[in-house]
Amino acid sequence: MITTSYFAREKDIANPVCIAQVKPSWSKSREYKKLAPPWALVDRYKRGLVTPQQYTQEFTFVVLSLLNPVEVMNEIVSLFGEDATLLCYEKSGDFCHRRIVAAWIEKGTGVVVPEMKF
Repeated sequence: MITTSYFAREKDIANPVCIAQVKPSWSKSREYKKLAPPWALVDRYKRGLVTPQQYTQEFTFVVLSLLNPVEVMNEIVSLFGEDATLLCYEKSGDFCHRRIVAAWIEKGTGVVVPEMKF
């Protein structure tokens, strides 16, 4: 089952996959850049220039709308395995793009992509 989590929990994750623009220098995760948000969007969000709703709309338009969720899911499983955990920086419960990705996969494939529980 594909899951999501964050880099600070990587040591507890068997098959971590980075979906951020840059992974931490210490991270052993493999990278899947297709799902990374554009730098400009991340920067505007961190500076408080876009709301979570605006971020979600723009990320969906500029990244996810160009991809097919079934193809992405199949590619993740093919490249990383069925137990891949998609990682970004924000801790569980905070707004983050990995949960936007999870919802997009769920809507497009019917496959539930939960946040890992520790």
